[in-house]
Amino acid sequence: MMKLIQACRAYYENGHIIPLGDFVIREGSEIILTVLEPKTENRAKRQREAFMRFMTAMENTPPLTDEFDEIISRRTD
Repeated sequence: MMKLIQACRAYYENGHIIPLGDFVIREGSEIILTVLEPKTENRAKRQREAFMRFMTAMENTPPLTDEFDEIISRRTD
């Protein structure tokens, strides 16, 4: 009998394997687990990329309305 093989990308966090996307494992299935080493991006690169995503989001966000300023000014009195 031919066995069906499925693959799923996942990550490991706090003692749990977390699939990326929907993945169903049938009860009684045999599992072969392959563990890849974590990516070795340095911290400065990750922070720069996060900052660039933030700046792009800020550039694409419309200005706040005058109503927002009015509401904030009432909260600080």
